[in-house]
Amino acid sequence: MTDASSRFFLITVFILLLILVVFTMKYAASVYRSRLEAKRLTTSDETVVALRAEVGALTSRMNAVEKLLRDVE
Repeated sequence: MTDASSRFFLITVFILLLILVVFTMKYAASVYRSRLEAKRLTTSDETVVALRAEVGALTSRMNAVEKLLRDVE
């Protein structure tokens, strides 16, 4: 009788550990995904800032060219 009860106990513990491992992996994957998303958003924000600076520089150059063309007329 003790052999059957110890076997049942071990199987129960194994199943509970398996469930714990599955949920731990789900949590770890969620954390990993959120960190990647935050990194991607940070990179995207930096790119947008750089593009806005470039557009501002191009706009100022275009205004200078337009002013020069108006002065030539």
